[in-house]
Amino acid sequence: MTEVLNLLLFSENNDVIDQALLRILNFFDVDRVYVGSFQEDNQIVDVTHEVTCDGVISMREDLLRQLTREDIPWWFEEIGQGRDIIINDVSQMPEAAHKEQEVIQMQSILSLLVIPIFKNGAPIGFIGLDSVRRYRRWNALDLENLRILTDIISIAIDRKQAQGLMEHTTQQFMKSESKFQIIFDKMPWGAELYDENGYLKDINQADLDIFGTTREEVLGVNMFENPNIPKSVNQELKEGKDVFFTLDYNFDVASRKGYYDSRSIERVKHLLVKGVALKDPQDHIFGYIYIVFDDSENFKKREQAEDNLARLKASVDTGDSILWEYDIENDELVVDFGLNKDITNNKGLKAIHDYNFRNLESYKASIHPDDYDRVYNKRFKPLIEGKINNFVVAYRRILNGEMFWFNSNVRPYKFNADGTPSKIISYTSNITEQREKEIELIKVKEADKLKSAFLANMSHEIRTPLNAIIGFSDIIAEVSDECERQSYLDIIHKNNDLLLQLIDDILDFSKIETGTMDYHFEEVDIKEICGEIALANSIKMPSGVDLVFDHDLPSIIVKTDERRVMQILSNFINNAIKFTTSGSITIYYYKEGDYVKLCVKDTGIGISEENQRRIFERFIKVDNFQQGTGLGLTISRTIIEALYGTIGVDSTEGVGSTFWFTLPLEKEETDAESALDTPIGIKEPSKPNKNYSILIAEDVYENYFLLETILGKRYQLYHAWNGQEAIDMFETYHPDIILMDIKMPVMDGFEATRKIRALSKVPIIALTAFAFERDKKTARECEFTDYVVKPINIKELKILIERILG
Repeated sequence: MTEVLNLLLFSENNDVIDQALLRILNFFDVDRVYVGSFQEDNQIVDVTHEVTCDGVISMREDLLRQLTREDIPWWFEEIGQGRDIIINDVSQMPEAAHKEQEVIQMQSILSLLVIPIFKNGAPIGFIGLDSVRRYRRWNALDLENLRILTDIISIAIDRKQAQGLMEHTTQQFMKSESKFQIIFDKMPWGAELYDENGYLKDINQADLDIFGTTREEVLGVNMFENPNIPKSVNQELKEGKDVFFTLDYNFDVASRKGYYDSRSIERVKHLLVKGVALKDPQDHIFGYIYIVFDDSENFKKREQAEDNLARLKASVDTGDSILWEYDIENDELVVDFGLNKDITNNKGLKAIHDYNFRNLESYKASIHPDDYDRVYNKRFKPLIEGKINNFVVAYRRILNGEMFWFNSNVRPYKFNADGTPSKIISYTSNITEQREKEIELIKVKEADKLKSAFLANMSHEIRTPLNAIIGFSDIIAEVSDECERQSYLDIIHKNNDLLLQLIDDILDFSKIETGTMDYHFEEVDIKEICGEIALANSIKMPSGVDLVFDHDLPSIIVKTDERRVMQILSNFINNAIKFTTSGSITIYYYKEGDYVKLCVKDTGIGISEENQRRIFERFIKVDNFQQGTGLGLTISRTIIEALYGTIGVDSTEGVGSTFWFTLPLEKEETDAESALDTPIGIKEPSKPNKNYSILIAEDVYENYFLLETILGKRYQLYHAWNGQEAIDMFETYHPDIILMDIKMPVMDGFEATRKIRALSKVPIIALTAFAFERDKKTARECEFTDYVVKPINIKELKILIERILG
């Protein structure tokens, strides 16, 4: 700007205005600068001067000479009223400017800025800036700088007009000099004018404010004696060279050296200084001018930024973090790994490095689909549109096929003239490990909540059948009618079965939770399994519901766990019975590729699509009023997955449901499959010609009394209260079979059986409330003949004893 000032005020060249416009072109980094003037009572406008950058063609002679008010009425109106014309996008010009828009678009202009030139308070023309190669958002600083230059240009125009008319009188020259003085005083920067010997002749108010002094105190000081100015700067100015330098101006030094005193509170200011040697046409120096800008505030900000950067570097380098920057206008995304000493040991940061982010699309593509809306649409996009100031978000990214958790603190740090961000920066941390721990903790807490709810529900579910069992057990003793007694017994048996199912579900769930669920593979016939299930469940069918199974289906042999397959089918049928009041429940199977598919289809109420998606989850019950744990289908899913199959449901509300699972037709034997649950069949020859005797080892009298009631009329019974008594009584009475409780005082059933086995191969049946596989394994090791779990199924126990005794 000082170059323009020096050129216009002190050069006598004819092309001085064009030379000044060329410097303005470079200063604003635009493609065209021009000056237009009103003529003939403001009825014609003529663009008298124009300069363009390389590659931009001038169309001044073709389009911009002697334009009338009819040619560009809107332009005449705006400039005539002294209004600035600020166009960031020519395509968005107002409707009233359609004629001007045509002229402008013919010159390929994208953005323009035009300021009126005034004389005696009235507009006499304008100066304009055109941007052809890119869109510009003109800001307040652009306007202020162009206004100052417009005032300087107006002086030069006055002088040129005066010279052209040969009317350059002393009065006109004084008017120009007065106008220069006004501009000098109005400049927003400090300005100091010295004579050829370096003595201060004039100083503007902005400069007095910077240095905290008065005009009277400093006029007459010599610039070459200022103790804060480097000697090299003084030497260059004396040689006629322009200088630009930064200066830490120390007021205490100036005071100690007797230069002048300052009342500035800040004793050191950080200044930007431009020095110009003023020369006449013969290249003789006739003065100097200093332009001074107080950069103290920016210096402090830079110093603070450097300090923050150092702190940030320490923070980033000790954590799993990086910085990345996004240039919105150029769509460039740069990840800065310079603050990190080593990223090779950080999997998440290395994944970002290898992903090679370049632009917004690459950033968007890496966001996990489930997080895209809340991260990009609701945060990132509003930020770059200037609708929010910043955001902090934890989210997932998919990088090179692997998922990572990141936490990003994102904010803009550079802005356009309209306030929208031009650049944003993010401090991003890899929180994958932390997030995984948090998710695991949430799962644990959720599981605890579910278990608490489960236990509360179990309290209700267990009490319900117990209430029926206890209640009808009390009533049955008082009833003499045989039909009525049988109906009460049916209710008791039904609730016994329900209670046993509840307990089995709880035990199986416990095994699943602890990872101790056991499986025993052997070759089985699916037809036989389904036939047994159909037969066993046929008596449970409610009135109006038929259990259907086609016994003509072909046999299919698979290697699987028969007991677990029957458990799942029973669970499917029990569920179907709960929700089917009429129609049928059908069991069927068929081959499907390398699998056999087993299905239980009902004509019940059906299941909604929402419940179908969650029905195999833990503690889920479609109908909370139906009895059950809500674990049966969860257990079934776990079992089927362990058997290398799949499980699912197809259902339509109001029509019915089909629960199904698949089993592989062929599979190589695994370690789990080798542990077959083979019953031990040790027994001595039966004694058909005598009454059989049974030794019962049981420490709980009620349990013994139950067995005595069941077996006492058919067999001779002996009662031992513990394991040691069982050994002694065996040696005394030599029973034909022993029913051995496991948990007893003095000596448990395992130890007693080991000792008896050393004496005899007598059949021994374990009777226990322990239902875990490890207890069954111990029983086999002790050479029990068989194993019966309490509560005892009376019918099955009788059949077992008769089979063993032959």
